[in-house]
Amino acid sequence: MFRAKRVISLFAVAVGVAIMVSMMASVAFSADRILTLRECIEIALVNNPDMGMARQSLKKSESYVLNSYGNLLPNLQLDFYAGHRYYGPSSVLIDGSGRPVQSQGFDYEDYTFRIASDIVIWDGGANYARLRQSKRNREGAEEELQYNYDMISATVIRAYYNLVRFKKLTVVAEESVNQAKQSLDRTDALLEVGSGTRADVLKAKVLHSNTRLDLIRATNQIEIAKEDLIAVLNLEDYSEVSIDTSLVMNMSNPDPHSEIDFAMDNRSDLRGLRAYLEGADAGVRVAKSGWLPVFGANFGYYWSDREMADNLNFFREEYSWNITAYMRINVFDRFNTSANVKTAKADYRISEYQLEKSRINAVREIKSLIIVIGEAIERVAVASETVEQASEDVRLAEERYRVGAGTMLDTIAAQVSLTQAKADVIGAKCDYLVAIADLDRATGRESRLRAGSEGE
Repeated sequence: MFRAKRVISLFAVAVGVAIMVSMMASVAFSADRILTLRECIEIALVNNPDMGMARQSLKKSESYVLNSYGNLLPNLQLDFYAGHRYYGPSSVLIDGSGRPVQSQGFDYEDYTFRIASDIVIWDGGANYARLRQSKRNREGAEEELQYNYDMISATVIRAYYNLVRFKKLTVVAEESVNQAKQSLDRTDALLEVGSGTRADVLKAKVLHSNTRLDLIRATNQIEIAKEDLIAVLNLEDYSEVSIDTSLVMNMSNPDPHSEIDFAMDNRSDLRGLRAYLEGADAGVRVAKSGWLPVFGANFGYYWSDREMADNLNFFREEYSWNITAYMRINVFDRFNTSANVKTAKADYRISEYQLEKSRINAVREIKSLIIVIGEAIERVAVASETVEQASEDVRLAEERYRVGAGTMLDTIAAQVSLTQAKADVIGAKCDYLVAIADLDRATGRESRLRAGSEGE
């Protein structure tokens, strides 16, 4: 059932890619257009070279399947030759009495027609094993294509939400600059009426300068994150991209056991490695066939004459034909079969180790991502509560400073804490969304963010 869904999913991706290619060919990319996460993923699937290589690898594997089917069928070869043959005077002919006769040279037209066909009925099972091997390798290529799709989706999501992160952090930095400027103006006003000190003004100026530096850094981070996203989308001709910066999500903490169980059955790279392992097993069978006899049959027809047959009747004269069955045993092949069997068995064991290593890495990755997700959920909750508390603390600190019951340091500390809390909320939410995307990729699920159930 899931396999059928995967095939449908791949078909849908192909259709979506074709539509996107058509759209991008007919409509110029607009920097003013706000791109959703789903649109960014579709653009990356069109432009990313890894997807192109994976598609071509799948085409290659399909050609091997076709070739394997062809090896089960008889071949058929038709040859026709027409030419002029000339014998010079040095050629020696033999007369009816067996005496050599020196010829003055002669020439004639030469026509030859041949039909040949051969079929291997049984070659130790090698052709059938090759067919099984090519089919398994094709399945592995299909899973590689799906895994590339999952990897690109996760990469786009990471780049997308990093850009969202820094855009929102820039907004927080701008708010912090404005708040610091208001504090500086208030302190200057208090100094003018004699209720403030020059030290407080200097502290307010330092805070204002620091917030401006933070804003510069955040703005630069936007440009870097934007370039990262453009590179993932492979939009080299564009220097600007606008995205939707909304962060709406339904947070939940996944169960490790169910996620791992699901990944073992559905993760694309594991499914592909299992298919390649079955192909390697068939490869061992192909190698062992060298020790077994080969049974086959062939058919041949041959006609040759100095003039074309009347009405192209090649069965009138000057022809021969044959039907032959044969058995061939390779008694000594200089240890080629033994070497091929050892190589095939080693390839099989390597495939086993690769599968086992990928399983171990998948389990470790899933457990780590679930820890990151749980931590992000807790960080969002704590940071959101801290924002409320810090906002109230800023209000109280400013009021205390205004009536002379507090210091400028208290106000600055409260403002810094509020800025940090807002940044922590943004960072935790983005980390959660990126971890969810990585978890979907690590388990082989359809990306929830791309489907729109999270983050949009």
